[in-house]
Amino acid sequence: MTFELTIETAEDLAALEIEAERARLKARRDQALVSGITVAGMPIATDDTSQSRIVGAALAVINDPNLTIQWKTEAGFVTLDAAQVLAVAQAVRAHVQACFDREAELLDALDAGEAYDAEVGWP
Repeated sequence: MTFELTIETAEDLAALEIEAERARLKARRDQALVSGITVAGMPIATDDTSQSRIVGAALAVINDPNLTIQWKTEAGFVTLDAAQVLAVAQAVRAHVQACFDREAELLDALDAGEAYDAEVGWP
């Protein structure tokens, strides 16, 4: 299947360039989002699957504060108590939010026609 894209005006071209830049900023956000974080010296993955698992572990320790969790990091398994699981979950959530906040800042700059560097300022 092929299609033909016709750009008739400078406005059409500008709109396409803006949409391409929005897609680039989203991709850069996603790159930052999955880059991982370190919590109390432990490397913690922040990809979508890891986020889901961390939420599940947090829910488990909220329901049973005496529970300990075996968590696998890049450095190997660690045993986390309820407070540590919640700290990891909160840190991951803060990281994710910071990635979206940075994307929002960059999109605001794009919309305002301001200069920005899409490679700096990410968590």
